[in-house]
Amino acid sequence: MKRFVTALLVLCLAISFLPAAAHAEFDPDKVSTPHIVLMDADTGAILYQKNARDQAYPASTTKIMTAIVALENADLDDQVAVGNSVETKGSCMEIKPGEKFSLRDLMYGMMLKSGNDAARAIAEYVSGSQDSFVALMNEKAQSLGMTGTHFVKPNGLHKDDHYTTAYDMAILTQYAMKNPTFREIVKTGSYQVKPTNKHSAGFLLENTNKLIYTAQDKESFEYRYATGVKTGDTPQAGRCLVAAATKNGINLILVLFGDLEGKIDGDYRFENAAKFFDWGFANYATVTPAELGLPSTLEKSITNASFEDDQNGQLIVNIDFSDKKVCGLSDFINELKANAAAITTSETLDRALVAPIEAGDVLGTIAYQYDGQTLFTANMVASRSVAEITVSTSDNPSPSPFLIGSPGDGGKAGSPWVFWLIVIIALLLILVVLRVLTLKKKARRRAARRRRTAYRVYRR
Repeated sequence: MKRFVTALLVLCLAISFLPAAAHAEFDPDKVSTPHIVLMDADTGAILYQKNARDQAYPASTTKIMTAIVALENADLDDQVAVGNSVETKGSCMEIKPGEKFSLRDLMYGMMLKSGNDAARAIAEYVSGSQDSFVALMNEKAQSLGMTGTHFVKPNGLHKDDHYTTAYDMAILTQYAMKNPTFREIVKTGSYQVKPTNKHSAGFLLENTNKLIYTAQDKESFEYRYATGVKTGDTPQAGRCLVAAATKNGINLILVLFGDLEGKIDGDYRFENAAKFFDWGFANYATVTPAELGLPSTLEKSITNASFEDDQNGQLIVNIDFSDKKVCGLSDFINELKANAAAITTSETLDRALVAPIEAGDVLGTIAYQYDGQTLFTANMVASRSVAEITVSTSDNPSPSPFLIGSPGDGGKAGSPWVFWLIVIIALLLILVVLRVLTLKKKARRRAARRRRTAYRVYRR
């Protein structure tokens, strides 16, 4: 009996150390969230997607863009005096007209507390008005390739023409998480704002992202690998979450949009986020171009290469595979390895393939595709220099074919006596030719007269 109890305890202990997937295999297709993207943050590879490019409302996840635009156009140590008009709708810090903050405090108020009033104050400080700031937001979205996005407000309060896609928001978050200040803000659990001219106690800001922070009196959904980023909630957008996590050097971004309020519990997104991340980390795989057997060079012909080129204008172009890898779920990577011969390429030249070319010049890019999906893009780099063909071997040709440089002047100037010698010879030749032509003409005339005289004698 003691042996049985001991074995049972050992078994229970062993089970407790098994990953969650061992208890119940996670199936992402069974998640009811309408719009989903799971992205590898380093390469942009999509590990899982569902209605990823369909239009969706972002709610307060909009503030990811607001934060980046502010960080790139202002200093966090700037002092901000809030205007007379303060946003009061939705989630707010409850700041007051005329209240003074550092831009840093407002940024934390926007990203942790999800303060709509903080977002408006930031926008008006950076650009003078919400409309001007929104123009910067849309300009940034366009530069990042967010083709399915249009912003109207800096805080994400609902407007029918304020929309994005789960894929676009993943692209934005991939960009934003490269900013160290942004990363520091969105991974913060709580933040204390010092007393202001309107609030003697200051503000205690707690992160609405429960993967990062859960108040002590509430059920915890904190995820040990979470690194950010932002929640969003409106009746039209539903429950939204953009999250990031890092484990063993793998950086993942997850976007969950559209779980309708009243139908789905508010914490459903946090539960699913942890499951998605665990599933992504467990099934993540990579393969290098070398492992796929992709050639690292191309051969190109340079038609205007110098006659002295010892390789007759043939140029080896190196493909820069440094830091290149293909990321994805293990099933996809295994499939790719087995079908590497099906990988296709397309080249984009930045310049015409004509000399002169210097060793190390980037000539363009080459994209590698499989089954309609771009795996990665690499630079094409010239392996050597190629000189162009030249018409004259002289570095400083004479300005006139009649002016020939002398050894004494280094070929930089013609010799006048040579020029006049050539002119005199040319004139003599012309005179000789004219003399010959004149004599021939006179001879023809004499012959004609003799013929006429002989004819008259004959007629007599």
